[in-house]
Amino acid sequence: MDIDLEAAAKYPMQSEDWLKTIGIGGVLMLLSIFIVPIFLLYGYFVRVLRAGMREEREPPAFGDWGSLLSEGFWAFVVIFVYQLIPLIVFAVTVGGSVLAMAGGGRAGAGVGVAGLLGGMTISALLALVFGYVGLVGVANYAHGGSLGDGFDFGVIKRVGLSWDYAVPWVVGVVAMFVAGAIASILGIVPIIGAIAGVFVTFYGYVVAGKIWGQGYADALGLASPDAGTSEPGTSPSVD
Repeated sequence: MDIDLEAAAKYPMQSEDWLKTIGIGGVLMLLSIFIVPIFLLYGYFVRVLRAGMREEREPPAFGDWGSLLSEGFWAFVVIFVYQLIPLIVFAVTVGGSVLAMAGGGRAGAGVGVAGLLGGMTISALLALVFGYVGLVGVANYAHGGSLGDGFDFGVIKRVGLSWDYAVPWVVGVVAMFVAGAIASILGIVPIIGAIAGVFVTFYGYVVAGKIWGQGYADALGLASPDAGTSEPGTSPSVD
């Protein structure tokens, strides 16, 4: 896959209402301590992935909020299921290590510390691996429109093991890292800078989602039906 980094970086601005879109996304991120905004953000991310697959010139707009909420909820479910194993490993290893440190004397404390560090390392690696796979699942869900598509392991294996997806995935992660670094710098300015950083972070997520969607499509050899503007997705079915 040939990635046009300049075009990807400018993608969120390729709409007359791009400031409104970034504004809404940033506000939802600020309100993400509540449940509903999280699902709305996931729903928008599904639309960005879908727009990337279709190589649409403009980013999707917020709208059709019922569909956005529904798709976001199911996308969240897909991600959550893929992260269950890392969460379980973390709970078992870290929880056991804490108990060992609390009641095992010096020897138990030594074993507990080693187990704690090892458990955290293993859990982090598993979270990264299953995060990679889970993102493919969300992309396949965005493409197919059914919850079952998020766990179609044949397609997920094909995409996940393809360089056409792996390389864009790395580029997308770098885009998010850059956005996060800028947000951290802005955060030096109390309150205003921190708030501005949230909008920059959302911008980075849009860039990354666009790149990941294109990578998914390239890995499967999907032909772009058009290069027009983005349209809201339809509500998925649940298998």
